[in-house]
Amino acid sequence: MNVNGTVLIVVLASAIFYGTPLLFAAVGELLAERSGVLNLGVEGMMLIGAVTGFWTVQHVGGPGWVGLTTAVCVAALAASAASSIHAILVISLRANQIVSGLALTIFAGASGLSSYLGAVGRLGGHPALHELKAIDLFGLGNAPIVGPLLFHQNALVYVSWALVAVTVFYLTRTRPGLHLRAVGESPATADAMGISVAGYRYAHTLIGGALAGVGGAFFSL
Repeated sequence: MNVNGTVLIVVLASAIFYGTPLLFAAVGELLAERSGVLNLGVEGMMLIGAVTGFWTVQHVGGPGWVGLTTAVCVAALAASAASSIHAILVISLRANQIVSGLALTIFAGASGLSSYLGAVGRLGGHPALHELKAIDLFGLGNAPIVGPLLFHQNALVYVSWALVAVTVFYLTRTRPGLHLRAVGESPATADAMGISVAGYRYAHTLIGGALAGVGGAFFSL
């Protein structure tokens, strides 16, 4: 393979890798918006997920996979907790969705919350104790062209691909998914059918926040 072909493969493999956290965040925002909630605080939730995930992996003992799994879960929970603030404001208190989302991002980022948490946890100046390693899937990591693209990525990359497939199936082939779409497109009709509009919006806003947190953890791990 010539130099141009090699460079192209490296660029595509890097695009897949670095696009993964955005994919997690995008799926999370998709679920929230399908319920009728616009969440512009995704960036803030990713920052919170990145900091809490990194802090967790630095302080959890045991094998690497235990620390990494715990870190991802903690990042998801922390970001979901942050998204609950947005959910309460816009669903229960009827606050402006754009203002609430931007306020959350400013609170986590521009106000220095993530930097403060990093300083308190003494997270700067050294790499993560455990890092996500690329997996040679099915032993095909060295296969020409497709090997580096599809079979030599870390576990969260493959999880993100599965997440997209599951989300599509959920939204188009399951009753809760169809209810979710109804809530977002016509909440009055959904409410008349006995569907809990607020319940669906709360649940999917929190799930969206959790996925954004996983995307943030991907950056720091």
